Amino acid sequence: MLTSAPSSDWIAEHRRIWLRKGGLRAVYQRWFAELRAACMPPIIELGCGAGLFKECYPEVLATDAMASPYAEQVVDATALPFSDGSVGALVLLDVFHHLPDPAAFLTEAARVLRPGGRIAMLEPWPGLAGRALYTYVHHEQCDLRVDPARPWCDASKDPMEGNVALPYLYFGPRGHLPRLRLPLRIVRRRPFAALPWLLSGGFQPLGILPASLMGPADALDRVLSTIPGLTATRCYLVLERGGDGEPT
Repeated sequence: MLTSAPSSDWIAEHRRIWLRKGGLRAVYQRWFAELRAACMPPIIELGCGAGLFKECYPEVLATDAMASPYAEQVVDATALPFSDGSVGALVLLDVFHHLPDPAAFLTEAARVLRPGGRIAMLEPWPGLAGRALYTYVHHEQCDLRVDPARPWCDASKDPMEGNVALPYLYFGPRGHLPRLRLPLRIVRRRPFAALPWLLSGGFQPLGILPASLMGPADALDRVLSTIPGLTATRCYLVLERGGDGEPT
């Protein structure tokens, strides 16, 4: 799955590919369902992009860092425009590893989430296969050596610039999250191989997974995902806000 940097009209290109590739839709619709199942309303999606999650779940408020036809509200993830304890869930799909200040986002998330509220994320993950994919094939960097507290040298980074190692650096077994002393705890961390996604070609023009072969590919993915240290390229993550005074 060769991946190139997004074009300036990447949202339109994503929607064209989405409509053309049934295998890709099957992969993402399953991911969408898993994210939605972790959430209680009101649900805010950060980084809505082409608006595909909201198409499946219209009750979600779709937001993005930049104005687009699919963003109902322009939102800075490090300064969320929501009152304390007013949000049931925040959904991020391939967004966390783009954030200019992940710690500031998590601090804001802890503020706006009600007790028991959740952050549901689907992110890249650097198992051995993931490291190879993101280092040698993908256009984004995979740098496990960065300081998670200050992952970017340039505060004015391009919103599309990403480091796919950031979710692991924050939420991996020895991740940075506990150092923030926030009332957020990881309630689910499921790294997986994501073979159907790889075969679909993602939002690139090429792909070899028709929707009819989703079942066999998914069965093989479950087997491969039993050894995530070797095979993981993706991770499903759920963080939950505890009560006040309950830092992790």
